[in-house]
Amino acid sequence: MTVPLSSRRRLTVCATLIAALAGGLAPLTIASAAPVDTRTTAPDMAGVAAALKAAMAEGAPGAMARYSGPGGVEARTVGIRDRKSGAAMDTRARFRIGSVTKTFSSVVLLQLVEERRLKLDAPVNTYLPRLLPDNRITVRHLLTHRSGLADYTNAMFEQTVPGFEAVRNRVFSYQELVDLSLAEPRTTEPGVSYQYSNANFVVVGMLIEKLTGRPVAEAYQRRIIKPLGLHNTAYVHPNTRIKGTHVRGYLHPDEAGARLVDSTEQTLSWAQSAGAVISSPAELNTFTSALMRGRLLSPAMLDAMTTVTPTDPARTRFYGLGLRRYDLSCGTRVYGHTGTVQGYYTYAFSTRDGRRSLAAMANTSNRGAANTALGGTLEAAFCGKKRAPASTARSAAPSGTPDRAPLPAERDLPERH
Repeated sequence: MTVPLSSRRRLTVCATLIAALAGGLAPLTIASAAPVDTRTTAPDMAGVAAALKAAMAEGAPGAMARYSGPGGVEARTVGIRDRKSGAAMDTRARFRIGSVTKTFSSVVLLQLVEERRLKLDAPVNTYLPRLLPDNRITVRHLLTHRSGLADYTNAMFEQTVPGFEAVRNRVFSYQELVDLSLAEPRTTEPGVSYQYSNANFVVVGMLIEKLTGRPVAEAYQRRIIKPLGLHNTAYVHPNTRIKGTHVRGYLHPDEAGARLVDSTEQTLSWAQSAGAVISSPAELNTFTSALMRGRLLSPAMLDAMTTVTPTDPARTRFYGLGLRRYDLSCGTRVYGHTGTVQGYYTYAFSTRDGRRSLAAMANTSNRGAANTALGGTLEAAFCGKKRAPASTARSAAPSGTPDRAPLPAERDLPERH
């Protein structure tokens, strides 16, 4: 039986939350110490600030993080959000969240599953006839990145700045993006292995629009943004500007020493339902916490979303239905998503009970070391100042943070994390 949104808001959580490719993060340190009690652990905001400063030291003009938990809200900022005006980083500012958009898309599609508009294990071609060349590709394969559809952005951004400038103002149709993917060899047989691809969530956007008969922007607005009161969150495609107070993004060219490229204004049409949402730290906190508390999905559907499988042989990172899980060094598990889009790195995660959440952002990209540093905010926020004995760690922490390891990620290319 479908659970209406108004009823879902009142549901208590039954086992109590969300890229673009982030680059070069080291393997996660796993300690044998007992897990930290996430209900009582205070965040290490000095550690959060240190991670933000480390991201700046690696080339980000600025960075910020906002933590929300039982003890209240804590926020830290460093650097600037606008190189031209010199305006300081501001946690009230909006920015491009990149692949965190994928979790928004997943929530909408899973609500449609709850409403019996489609089935997770039905072929995509059932709903979008003849779209894909393989009838074995299911809706679940899209949400788990196991369809085998090639990521067209690999070729699109092989050269970082020229690739970006070629699409900065271009408006693609969903079909054009799917065609770009289908022009390349598939990466795996359906369901066999995890291969991250923006093409999967382009097709998710197509499904949403086909089943609702309305643009994906309206689905986000009606099903997530309005119910949660997210006034600074929007799907802005194909508009190029971010209205109001916002963070400007800066893209590092591939050439060492080359000047940063202001990448703030772009259509983001190359990503659409895979990465074109903008938001703010406070509203990302609200979104991930609300998701984990059961305000957007029924308990059964949330359990399905958070059922994860490893995405790497070392089993240091996991993926569910449009949702990542990171297992931190203190034993705490957090759920959310990372985002990388030209000029912005984002982390938006919450504990499974939704009581504690963190959103962090640095206004740069194509700088894997900056993203690695930014990932340290999650360890500091969710594990606090508790330290595991050095002898129990499986891997060394990065320089400058002797007792804390960065979170695992993948490659540093737009929207492939």
